[in-house]
Amino acid sequence: MKYGFVNVAAAVPTVKVADVEYNVQQVESLIAQAEDRGVEIIVFPELCITGYSCQDLFKEQLLLNHAEEGIVKLLDFTRKLDIIAIVGLPVVVNGLLYNCAAVIQSGTLLGIIPKVYLPNYGEFYEKRWFASSQDLNPTEIYFAGSPVLVSAQPQVFVTRDGVKFGVEICEDVWAPTPPSNNLALAGADIIFNLSASDELIGKHAYLKSLLAQQSARMISGYVYASCGFGESTQDVVYGGNAIIFENGRLLEEGDRFSLQPQLKMAQIDIEALHVERRTNTTFINAQRGASARIISCKQTS
Repeated sequence: MKYGFVNVAAAVPTVKVADVEYNVQQVESLIAQAEDRGVEIIVFPELCITGYSCQDLFKEQLLLNHAEEGIVKLLDFTRKLDIIAIVGLPVVVNGLLYNCAAVIQSGTLLGIIPKVYLPNYGEFYEKRWFASSQDLNPTEIYFAGSPVLVSAQPQVFVTRDGVKFGVEICEDVWAPTPPSNNLALAGADIIFNLSASDELIGKHAYLKSLLAQQSARMISGYVYASCGFGESTQDVVYGGNAIIFENGRLLEEGDRFSLQPQLKMAQIDIEALHVERRTNTTFINAQRGASARIISCKQTS
């Protein structure tokens, strides 16, 4: 962070369904580009390591093993980088499969965040493969060579410069009580959302309105990355949305339906958010009792 501004990015790689090696290469390429351009935190789409539309392939242990190996490769790739990367993948905890986000920096797995709300209506049927984290007790697992705690408890990550951020996954922000509410009240300045939201007539306008309202309500930054080219389109279509808001104001938006990988960057004014939060007595009152597990990052730039 410099002069109160933090550089963030929403990335949409091309993917091949269930081809973890290819997907990790695409993620690495975008991480390298973002690092070169001074990005401090980057978020990728939901389940980007495997592809979101694997369907019953999520039941195959081989795919789950490859996903874990993919994280090992990303840890090794980022070992000498400062950038914080947030990627999506399936993770087994206590015999159940969870749709998760992994937070990675400098060769360290900082945390794993499981999805809370699983859409199982309309064109979605995530409960066929995944469990909700609502009933998940805090559990330490050994994943990608490191012990890591997986929990439904809100987790707030703090960079060396003091920037606080939280993570939620796709449907979570569409819920009546998004996890980002608690994350922001517990101090998160920015929320990163890994998504696989499909395209429907009128949905894009609603999505932007939703993200604008959520970022304004929380007085926060909101960085959103959703699945794009390469996902299966047998029953849904993905536009590859990359959207960045700050306190209700659109800072950056990607090109929908692009055949090329996207890297959209913006600067979020953390000091301005802090001033607004200190001024807004309603936000201050709502913070009473809010808490989260605090995780320190290793950022040095």
